Amino acid sequence: MKEVMLDIGELGWSFYLSAHIRWLRSQKKLIPSVMVLPGREALYRGLANSILTVPDCAFKDFKMEQQNRFTFMNVGGQRLREYFEKHLPWDHYISRTQPFDCHLWYKVYVGQMIFRPYPDVGKYSESGHKEIHVFPRCRKAKNFSPRNLSEAFYKDLLYRLCEEFEHDDTYIIRTMGTKSGAYDIDIDKKNYVNFLDRTSLGDLIEGAVTAICAIGSQSAPLKLMLLQKVPSFMIGHEKKRHTETENWMKTKVGFYEITKDEYNDFYNPDCIDKIVEFIKK
Repeated sequence: MKEVMLDIGELGWSFYLSAHIRWLRSQKKLIPSVMVLPGREALYRGLANSILTVPDCAFKDFKMEQQNRFTFMNVGGQRLREYFEKHLPWDHYISRTQPFDCHLWYKVYVGQMIFRPYPDVGKYSESGHKEIHVFPRCRKAKNFSPRNLSEAFYKDLLYRLCEEFEHDDTYIIRTMGTKSGAYDIDIDKKNYVNFLDRTSLGDLIEGAVTAICAIGSQSAPLKLMLLQKVPSFMIGHEKKRHTETENWMKTKVGFYEITKDEYNDFYNPDCIDKIVEFIKK
């Protein structure tokens, strides 16, 4: 029988799971396969025994907008185990140590993770551009929307960045994300590219080689950029977590600290000044 681990929850926890599988490989232990949401294959190439994709029916049977760590809100681990085992090949089973709770993860897997940048495959060659990647997060689901910064902040940030670097043709300011989860902002500037819905997770990893900075609220894409050694500037309420605890590669990071209640109405020119200063340094 072949062991399978599930990656169906929040993207930020995928980094932990792939780091654990990397540790298993380093210890020459039995390597599990993974069943992942579409797009996350890039996190397990060269690590997992094999990669399976979550069946289409799961998108009808579970509310994907209610992801919560390794699972979904109000969905028990046993139900998930039984559901996904029905959709595995006959000789596969969900790992008996499959985490569905972050507290269990910290208890069981401490010391069993190796964090490293995900390898790129040379899809994007060095173009000579210095790209600034902005992630204008705008999640619609009720449990995620309180962490959205205001659209006005991102618009003014983008205008400022375009103007600061418009006299140097090597700089490109590029917004990244999906139209379902980010602000779709169009700006008439020659050095701005609205790249929403044009990148997969693998593309973010590949594109990181051209990025000199990533900007956004504290979120999984910014954690990924730090993991890829891209200097990043975050706005959020958990400074130590994102500058130290989950900054696994000790990448240079700027952080503008706000409270949990400030996100949706956030607009502060001082923050934009600090971002520009961070990039220029």
